[in-house]
Amino acid sequence: MFHLLKSGRRLMATELKTDAWHRYMMYRSDDASHVQFASTADGQTAIEAGKKFAGRARSDVWAKDMALVGRVRRFLGANFHWHARLAKSGSDLEVVEMLQLMVRDGSIHVVAQEPARVGSVASVTENPKSSFWGSDHYSHIFDVPFADRYQAQLEAMNAGGPSLADIRAMNDSINVEFMHAAVLADPLGTLPVFARAGWVSKYGLPDLSEYGMDRNADAKSFAGDASTTFTNSPPFGYEPDQSEDSSVIDIAARGLSEAEEAECDAMYEARMTYCNALSKMYGNDARTYLACKQQAFQDYQACRGY
Repeated sequence: MFHLLKSGRRLMATELKTDAWHRYMMYRSDDASHVQFASTADGQTAIEAGKKFAGRARSDVWAKDMALVGRVRRFLGANFHWHARLAKSGSDLEVVEMLQLMVRDGSIHVVAQEPARVGSVASVTENPKSSFWGSDHYSHIFDVPFADRYQAQLEAMNAGGPSLADIRAMNDSINVEFMHAAVLADPLGTLPVFARAGWVSKYGLPDLSEYGMDRNADAKSFAGDASTTFTNSPPFGYEPDQSEDSSVIDIAARGLSEAEEAECDAMYEARMTYCNALSKMYGNDARTYLACKQQAFQDYQACRGY
């Protein structure tokens, strides 16, 4: 197999591999038959293209091509005596990786040539074969980095889809509908949850003024003689801290931000609206109103860190 190496002869141009478009040839960089071409502008362009071709190849894939590995072994053994041991007994992967290294450092030139065709006249007018993937030259695809090709495909797929602003607006409309329905069904149970989540200030509250009005008749009979008017009820109310100078320090001391304090205020206002509606359910019963208001105030203070 290695008679050329033993006789001291060098192999001239040796085929590396051939595809449908090119025949890739290996040359020693100092090969007399190759030096003149390598010194031209076209030669330099071809050599750089060969470096890219060999550098982009997967060495593990080439190592599985026994014919390719055999040609590389013969070429290395005949032209580089210091690689005789590698050419004879090195693994297929080591042989391919050595070729790629030597192409990269310029010891070996890989040059693409037109493949030999049967019938030169017919080959001039022969139409290129169409590609199943819509490309007439597969190697051109790899001139574009994979990340750029992936990004272009992603942008093309998303071109007709909704924008991020559209998606957020759709989610907001769903959240508003869900929150308002939950608050109308159970204000006491759901308002603290939504206030903590920041939804009360973001989406507002539904109208609770009519809450329970359709049950007034049953509520009045339930209230009985114990009901009184609001005019006879003792005063009870929430009076916020009037000291503006100490408000920020006070909030910080309780571990709240101003935004969280505002959420607590919004929750308290919503609870008071609910208490008014609840009292109407029970025939304007003062005790119902006061009990609801007291519970709302306790929850408000707990929300504020007291």
